[in-house]
Amino acid sequence: MAEVVYSTGIELPYAIERGRTNLIRCPVYRSGALVAPGSGVATVYDRAGSVASTGAVTVVGSVAQYTVPSLAAYAYDDGWRVEWALSMPDGVTHTFPASAALVRTAPRPEVTDVSLFRRVSSLDPNGAAPITSLETYQDYIDESWVEIQRRLFQAGRRPWLIVDATALREPHLLLTLALIFEDLATRLNPAYSEQADRYRAHFSDAWARVSFEYDTDGDGIADGPKKSGRSAGFWFAGRS
Repeated sequence: MAEVVYSTGIELPYAIERGRTNLIRCPVYRSGALVAPGSGVATVYDRAGSVASTGAVTVVGSVAQYTVPSLAAYAYDDGWRVEWALSMPDGVTHTFPASAALVRTAPRPEVTDVSLFRRVSSLDPNGAAPITSLETYQDYIDESWVEIQRRLFQAGRRPWLIVDATALREPHLLLTLALIFEDLATRLNPAYSEQADRYRAHFSDAWARVSFEYDTDGDGIADGPKKSGRSAGFWFAGRS
């Protein structure tokens, strides 16, 4: 069999929380389907390139996963990386690298299905007249959260250093609604594109106004003044 080019579903740098075990995953795809590795090894490197943890992966639901230990002896820092060496069905051991950081607290979203239903009641599957048959909009919430974090990285902000994550709630909510109605416009009714455009514009306005408490030096305490999602003038690779 010829060597196959696989894609990974690693969408963001791993935010590994110090002081507890962390389960990290490496989904691998080909032709739109998950491809299960036969075996593999995951290795976590610190900023200096030294091995902080390594071990065999387990495969659950066709996805390689590895439990990173607490790493309590290490300082919080960016510039870490994870390498997955996975034995794939084409008979080749493929290496899939990814960026990582050792952090105090990993970023978590504040938007839920309930948040969406309070804003747009017609999305509620238990409401009087739901406009779709979907029971949950978690995929849209997850996708928009990835986009929010990628925008922060591009602006030089590291999501795990944001002290008040609720500051991102409004743009996250609006972007989620934009994604939902953009999808509905392609699947159900083109008329939904007008609502999608409106939510996209509201998101752009909310993103331009967003400001948050930010822990510049990584000591767990917010440093003033507040930061925005716009360009910060420093790179993700800098030390926390």
